[in-house]
Amino acid sequence: MTKKIAILVQGGNDKFLAPIRDWFESRFEVRVIKGNNRDKIQEALNWADLTWVEWVQKLAVDVSKMERKGKLVMRLHSFEAYTSLPSLVDWQNVDALVLVAPHVTDILRLRISDITDLTTIFILPNCIDTDQFDIPANKQKTGKIAFVGQLRHTKNLPLVLQCFASAHQADPTLTLHLAGEYDGGELEVMELALYINHITHAMGLGKSVSLHRHVDDIATWLQDKDALISASIRESFGYNIGEAMACGVRPAIHNFPGAGSIYPEELIFNTVKECRNILLAKGPTSQDLRAHVFKSWPLKLQMVKLAELTGMMLG
Repeated sequence: MTKKIAILVQGGNDKFLAPIRDWFESRFEVRVIKGNNRDKIQEALNWADLTWVEWVQKLAVDVSKMERKGKLVMRLHSFEAYTSLPSLVDWQNVDALVLVAPHVTDILRLRISDITDLTTIFILPNCIDTDQFDIPANKQKTGKIAFVGQLRHTKNLPLVLQCFASAHQADPTLTLHLAGEYDGGELEVMELALYINHITHAMGLGKSVSLHRHVDDIATWLQDKDALISASIRESFGYNIGEAMACGVRPAIHNFPGAGSIYPEELIFNTVKECRNILLAKGPTSQDLRAHVFKSWPLKLQMVKLAELTGMMLG
């Protein structure tokens, strides 16, 4: 008999769920529930042999206290670990907590010191579908540096601009290209947008910095970029970094907690000077960067780990 999987999605935010959902649907009977309709959620819990809760937020708190038929698995990405919501979950009623990287466990322990005693921690790494990204033939240096992500405080745009300004001072032909929309609360959006516009012109970079807003096809957009700056203060993985590497784009990665356990040391910076040196470096080559993605984050690795997890849960 085919096993049944229910996927409950906090707020309908399923942007990281597609490969996991597709894998489940190829092997099991699957229902996806978006929203907070309690009757539909309870019906799914009564129906499923395994329930997957995407994001450890209010939905996860509620589900951990509800009756169910089968096993219960929750996936925490990263920002949730910085909030109080995970501490409200009844973890003794959760069969497994899925994390995308080991360092997220350390962050979670700051609020729930005994989390590894309360439930099973399972690392399901984020991986890159390399079929969707490639290095263009005869890739040439353009002097274009990319930033990809939401324009909000977590992404540390002021540091991005300081790093670019330092590299631009050494090579005035460089240009910075921002792909993303301002995001967050009204205050955050207004103060960041005003600051970015002000400091860009104050540093004399008005003609060297371009805002491209949301870009649908990042793989194509990255084709003519030489490097990428990631200055985030928090990441669980950073898809923008892995996808850039798959396109042969060299990332300069700010040393967020856990960065060193994911990315090569030569691509990580602590200071503006170190970032400038990475941006201006001649290596690693585009092919080396892409090869690192194939070795470290192939999509098949995520599928293997999903098979391991469902084997543990469903027998």
